[in-house]
Amino acid sequence: MKFKIRDEKIVGYALLIAGLCIIGFSILAAIGAISGDIPIRIVKVEETDTHQAEFNASSDEATFDMSQILRPMYPLFNLMAWLAIMFFLLFAGGRIARLGIRMMKVPIPDVKMVKPSKEEKKEV
Repeated sequence: MKFKIRDEKIVGYALLIAGLCIIGFSILAAIGAISGDIPIRIVKVEETDTHQAEFNASSDEATFDMSQILRPMYPLFNLMAWLAIMFFLLFAGGRIARLGIRMMKVPIPDVKMVKPSKEEKKEV
């Protein structure tokens, strides 16, 4: 089934609007994440009561819990992961909008330029 030019333009406008909405959402979500308005929890941090290293008397070694060491980096990792997702959405919205713009363009029929003959030049 072949689309008519009018149908292609309608679909093109719909894709353009959808792409712009996705771009707008990703920009607003990124700004909200940076300003702290949107809570981001991609990596969940479990709260524990032990904040010090445990000392093992039999082996004379201190054992550390890696989650205690990495705990300050979780908010930064969450923010970076969220911004990466929003960048992907921004890119996808741009591609959708570009597809909509391509569909809105009306194909121009081919026009051949014909050089006038010598006789036609004499008449002019």
